[in-house]
Amino acid sequence: MSAVVHPSAPLVPPPPGLTHFQALGTEPFWSIDVAPGKLAYSSPEVQPAVAIAATFTTEGKKLRFSGTMDGKPVVLTIEPGTCSDGMSDTVYAYKATFRWGGQTEQGCARLK
Repeated sequence: MSAVVHPSAPLVPPPPGLTHFQALGTEPFWSIDVAPGKLAYSSPEVQPAVAIAATFTTEGKKLRFSGTMDGKPVVLTIEPGTCSDGMSDTVYAYKATFRWGGQTEQGCARLK
């Protein structure tokens, strides 16, 4: 079976105005929809999604989205790099790291 690459996801960060992403991870499952100025975090335990006001910065080729959820800092970092979710044949063009409080989860991301 061949891998599917999302053709709409370039291997370089998008221009600053284009920040609509979906980041996701497995084991544990989580998803974050990224739009200008906000994140929407969801998981099987957190439904409906929790809205998080977020700031956007860049660190080289990394995109960094920061906010607060339940009084704890939230940081979502998205960077160019081939990524597999480990559960499908989909290959994503971005890697994602989600940090909330003392917890760090690895995942993938795609442009929306």
